[in-house]
Amino acid sequence: MGNADVVFLTPRETDAVTATVDWVRKLEAEAGRRSPLRVFADLVVFLDRTEQEARTRLRRLDALAGAETTSDALIFTGTPEGLADLLADWHGLGVEGFRLRPGVSRHDLPAITRGVAPALRERGLFRGGYEATTLRERLGLPRPAVGAGIP
Repeated sequence: MGNADVVFLTPRETDAVTATVDWVRKLEAEAGRRSPLRVFADLVVFLDRTEQEARTRLRRLDALAGAETTSDALIFTGTPEGLADLLADWHGLGVEGFRLRPGVSRHDLPAITRGVAPALRERGLFRGGYEATTLRERLGLPRPAVGAGIP
């Protein structure tokens, strides 16, 4: 934890988000970190116009695969607005960013960019563009000193 800047969580429910963020913050304090870790959560997403359509599509994909879709993280099936609601809730619990895994890239990635991102932008939870040029800058992380963390 001494050299980490970001921690990725794979919660399966909201209660796990609170417990895990609290655990990360406790470990930070015990380690005497000068700056807090950025907490991100992973979610697999199947998005459609209605929750029913999203559930039906996932069941159809499961039937074609001959197995139920599983993941180490929550599998969200619903609408872009519903996902934005969940992300806003988790943000309020201390999650600063999200890594969304589209269930089917061709279908779910456009739903993220055309539905979820604008809904989050309206809530002030997603930026409209980037002034920063590096990933560290985009994540709000300081530039490490040359040789930092090298034993």
